[in-house]
Amino acid sequence: MGTWNPLSLAVLKLGFTEPAWTSPLNYKKAEGTYLCANCRTPLFSSTGKYDSGSGWPSFWKTIESNRVSLKREFDGRIECTCANCGGHLGHVFRDGPTRGSLEATELATVPESDPQIGYKVQGKEGENSKYSRMPRYCVNGAGLMMSVVL
Repeated sequence: MGTWNPLSLAVLKLGFTEPAWTSPLNYKKAEGTYLCANCRTPLFSSTGKYDSGSGWPSFWKTIESNRVSLKREFDGRIECTCANCGGHLGHVFRDGPTRGSLEATELATVPESDPQIGYKVQGKEGENSKYSRMPRYCVNGAGLMMSVVL
């Protein structure tokens, strides 16, 4: 498969970052699945998408375990890539939505391979000792394509 789009290729293969606020996927509200623009692997669902105000499409969870690979870069940032083809997607940050702002049913579907970040809730035990924030997958829209649910 692959893509012939020059911007997508620059993002996926060379690790470029598209300019903020330029991706139509940043504004997309439709239900569906976000796929890797190179290999078409499902990476994120619209249920995990939210408006982070960053200028890039942002997600607080992946669609399934081990669809996205993470690697710490020389500058401390965490790069996220498609686990299937290695295409650069963007970066993961510690400032995703708080657990309390999300539906419990959605939190129950977070894949085990997603990073545990934020700060541990103090004084809580068991299920309540989860981290306070979810990750923010800040993804280049040029590295994604959307499959809309009809």
